Amino acid sequence: MASILHLGNISVTDYRDRADIREFSVVERVCHLLGISAEDFKKSLLAPRIKAGRDWVTQAKSPTQVVASLDALAKTLYERNFAFLVERVNKAIDGHKSKDKLGFIGVLDIAGFEIFEVSEYKHKIKLAVLI
Repeated sequence: MASILHLGNISVTDYRDRADIREFSVVERVCHLLGISAEDFKKSLLAPRIKAGRDWVTQAKSPTQVVASLDALAKTLYERNFAFLVERVNKAIDGHKSKDKLGFIGVLDIAGFEIFEVSEYKHKIKLAVLI
């Protein structure tokens, strides 16, 4: 999680129509947390190599493109970390092997939450009518 937060501290500047990193120490901090090479990360971020036919070409990125790449990386890291956490908690709970399957956690998106909330509301109305 710390690496995701530190990604937001990477400041991208414009240097002759190409992106550059203002403070390399921030990149070093992120890469240390991720366990990857800071130099390789910087090269891949600012000027990734892409395959064009049979050859590999280095493509310079604009600051806007680099910021978009950082945002996408942060989103992906967060998404995978969260999914891993949910899976680990469910495995830990499932270790008790309850027959009723009430021991699990789930994640609701906005639509799922609204459906859950409406069904709870309807359940409370039925109880009130019965009383």
